[in-house]
Amino acid sequence: MYSGTSILLVTNNESTFGVLNPEIIEFRNINKFIVKSYQDAVAAIQNEQPQIILLNCHDTLEEPFCFDMIVAIKKLTSAPLILLQEKYNPAFVKNAFRYGIDDIVDLQHDNLEVSIRTIWNLQKQEIRQVSTRNKKILQELGVINNKTGFYSTRYNKKILQNEIEYLKSRNADGIIIAIEPNKVSRLSPSNQNIVDTLKNNLRETDVITHTKYANTFYILLENTNFEGAMIVWNRINQNIGAEETLCGCVTDIANINTENIDAALKDGLINAQNAPNFMYIISLESNDSTNWLENINIIGKNKHKNFKLFKLLFNKKLENIIKPTIEKMLEEYKYILANTQMPITETKEKYSIKFIHKKQESEFSITQDSNTVIIDFIHNGLDSPENKSLTINLNEISKAEIESNFEDFIFEFKTCL
Repeated sequence: MYSGTSILLVTNNESTFGVLNPEIIEFRNINKFIVKSYQDAVAAIQNEQPQIILLNCHDTLEEPFCFDMIVAIKKLTSAPLILLQEKYNPAFVKNAFRYGIDDIVDLQHDNLEVSIRTIWNLQKQEIRQVSTRNKKILQELGVINNKTGFYSTRYNKKILQNEIEYLKSRNADGIIIAIEPNKVSRLSPSNQNIVDTLKNNLRETDVITHTKYANTFYILLENTNFEGAMIVWNRINQNIGAEETLCGCVTDIANINTENIDAALKDGLINAQNAPNFMYIISLESNDSTNWLENINIIGKNKHKNFKLFKLLFNKKLENIIKPTIEKMLEEYKYILANTQMPITETKEKYSIKFIHKKQESEFSITQDSNTVIIDFIHNGLDSPENKSLTINLNEISKAEIESNFEDFIFEFKTCL
C-alpha cells in the first residue's frame, strides 16, 4: 500500500524548521516531515527511511561536521540529499558535491525554492528508480553485462548505431573513443582496472560497450567535441595507475560509417601503437582554421616541429587560458587559502605558483616542452602519489583541464596542512 513520502530535515538550527511550504507538502502527499539534529540523524534514517533528506549547514564552523554528516548519510541511503546553506561559500559547495550531495539551496532566497528543489529531486529519484528497474531487465536479457554494467559484446554494434543515429537526428556532437591495453608497454592493466577507471571517469550518459576483442572497449561521448574527448582521454590515462599503459583511437560520429564501426576502430587502435600519446585520430576533419596544431600533434604524420610556433602558441594559451583561469580560482578559494603566500614566477617557457604556509610549501607549475606541456604538483616533504607530473599536448590546454588540475592541487595542499 502506498504510504506517501517522508522528508527528513537534519539541522542544529531551529530557525530552519519552516523551510518547506505547507501547500507543497500537501500537494506531493508528503505525510511525514521529520526534524532531527546531527546527533540523531543516523538513527532517524535507519528507522524512518526517508525519501529525501535536507541537510542544513548553519555557518562555517559547522562545515567540517557537515562533511562528516554527508559521508554518513550516503553510506546509509541512496535518497536525494539537498544541502541547505545559509551563506553561500563556493569552495565549500564544490567540496560538498565531491562528498555526494545531489543539490543545494541558498536559504537567503525565498523558502519556496526549497520546496521546488525538493519536488524536483523527488521526481528525479522516481526517474532513477525506473532507470534501475529497466537496467535490471536489460541485464536479464543479456543486453547489459552483469559484472561491469556496460553494454555486452553481442549488442554493442546495434547500441552504437542507434545512439549515433539519435545524435545525428538532433544535430548533436558525438565522439567515439576505442581503448585497449598498450601492447608496446611493459605494464598491462587488468580488465577490472580498466573497467573501474572508466566507471570513475565517465558520465552516466556516456555509452560504454564491450567488444569481441579482450580488454577492448568502445565509448560514445554524447554532446562532446574533440577537445572534450582529449580531456577525457587524459583523465583516463592519469587514473589508470601507470603512464602509457593504454592506447586509443578517436573519431567524430560524422566521420564513421555505422555499418563499419568495428573495422574502423580496430584499424585505429593498430595505428595508435605508433601515434603520439598513443592516441590516433580517425578521419580528422576540422572547419576551424585555428585548429592547425591538432593536425600536427595528434595524427603524427608531419614530423616537422616548428618550435617558435609552439612557443608562440604556449604563450597565447598562457595569457588567454592558464593565467585567467588560475587567477579566478585563487579568488574563488581565497578563504581556503587564508594565511598562505602565493608568489608567482613566469618565463616564456614556464608558469609557476607556490603556496607557502608555515606548515607546508607546495608548487604548481606548467612548463612547455616542444609541442607538449608538463604539469607538476610538488608538495615538499611528501612522496608520490601527492607529487606527480602530467604531460599533455599543447592543443589539449583548456579552461576545464586547468581548472580540474589546479583544483586537485589546492585540495592536496589543504590535506597536507
